[in-house]
Amino acid sequence: MEKRFRKPATKPDLRQTWLRRYEIDGESPPQIAAKDGYDVRTVRKQIEIAKEEREKRETRSIVLRNALESHYRDLCKYAEDLNSTIMGENRLSLSALDHYMEAALRQHLPRSPIWKELNKLAQLNKKVDELEDDARKRLKDEIEHDSRLSEILAAGESQAITGLNEVLIFQVKSWAQGQRGLNIKDDFKAKPAEKGFASVQYGFAHMGNVKKEHATDISEVLKDFESKITGWAQFEDLRKSYAELKRVKASLQDELAIITHKRIVPGKCKYCPI
Repeated sequence: MEKRFRKPATKPDLRQTWLRRYEIDGESPPQIAAKDGYDVRTVRKQIEIAKEEREKRETRSIVLRNALESHYRDLCKYAEDLNSTIMGENRLSLSALDHYMEAALRQHLPRSPIWKELNKLAQLNKKVDELEDDARKRLKDEIEHDSRLSEILAAGESQAITGLNEVLIFQVKSWAQGQRGLNIKDDFKAKPAEKGFASVQYGFAHMGNVKKEHATDISEVLKDFESKITGWAQFEDLRKSYAELKRVKASLQDELAIITHKRIVPGKCKYCPI
């Protein structure tokens, strides 16, 4: 009796060829089996296996693509949040943002100027705070020792002194940033109050009810301080720091815009799906 030999297992590339011939070339399983010398049942089975393999590959590809798109969206969202925080009125606080996404973005873009500029921004914010504190302390000291205000202090009109401090530090910060601030002509108001008194207000600062003659003293003190604070070393340092702060923020905004508008972040991180 003649010994029968089993054909070797069908290789993946062969069943893929059969699937192509079946779907694209229009060959039937019996035709493929006859041409290649295989049992028709084997051809049919391998074509089905090839279909299943293709479906698995396509499913995996879709899952990976969706995961990758979500990952990029997360990175872009972090860049948007970071930009909003940087451009906001309050000081930058990275601790309020997602530190996992920060780590991911750092791994994707380790050489980006973003990280150097963020460090510079933090240093500038600290310097600005210190300079503002110095200016605030100097104002408080000089106002309290200004002889023109001694009668106001003696009369217990302390709200006026507090108001002077508040409004003058506001002027320092506004002018250092190139903003208009307040001006005596338009924003200083001394309205009649109870007999012999006036209600004094300078912009947002309410200085309470003071004697009428004290309202004039307050106005003169304001004019005097406003004329000299721009010559202080603290003011010039603050002006330069705010200018540098503006430059750094603009640089960061440009770099973050590249991320948010490209929608694809080069490089890899430990959270990448592939």
